[in-house]
Amino acid sequence: MSAADETGLPMRSRRGGRVLLVISVVLVVLGLVFSLASAFAPEAVDRVTGEAKVTITTQLRNLFAPDDLPVIRLGDEGQIRDLDDCDGTFTEMVSYRLDGVPPLYAAHNFCGGDAILGWDIGERVRVEGSDTVYEVVEERRTVKWADAHLLQGMQGEFLLQTCFYGQNLMRFVGLAPVDARALGR
Repeated sequence: MSAADETGLPMRSRRGGRVLLVISVVLVVLGLVFSLASAFAPEAVDRVTGEAKVTITTQLRNLFAPDDLPVIRLGDEGQIRDLDDCDGTFTEMVSYRLDGVPPLYAAHNFCGGDAILGWDIGERVRVEGSDTVYEVVEERRTVKWADAHLLQGMQGEFLLQTCFYGQNLMRFVGLAPVDARALGR
C-alpha cells in the first residue's frame, strides 16, 4: 500500500498530477508560440514544417523500405488550375510546351509534389504503370512563375516540378530511363 498525504490521496497520484500539469502547460505554451508564428510569419512556418515533412518522409522511407523505389503517378495534360484537383498525380503542363523543353509534369507540394523535394541527382524512381526505372539526371530552381524558356536544354525524357514550402522558388528535376545494363538485368 502506498503512503498517503494529508488529503488522503496516494503520493504517487499527486506526482502524476504534477507531471500532467507540467506537460499541459508546455503544450499550451507551444500551441501559443505556433499560433503567433503562424500569424506573424506564415511563410517561415510553412517552410519549416514543409522541410520537416520532406525530411521525415524521406527518412521513414529509407528506414522501412530502403530497397523500394519511389513511385510517381503521371496524370492528364492541363493548366495550372488543374493542379488544384490534388488527385495525387503530376499534371502535364500544356503551358510549358516549348522547343528544347521535355514534357513537364507538375504537382503542388501539398498534393504529393513534395516527393521530389527530397530527391538528389542519381535518385531512381518508377512511374506507376511502367516497369521502366528512371533516374534524376538534372535539377534546376527558378522563382515562381519564371519564364519557361529557362528550362530549355534540361536533360531527361520528362521533367517534374513542384514548389518549395514557404519560398518563392520552384524545383524542376529531369528524369531519364536507366539503361537495363546499369540495373544488372
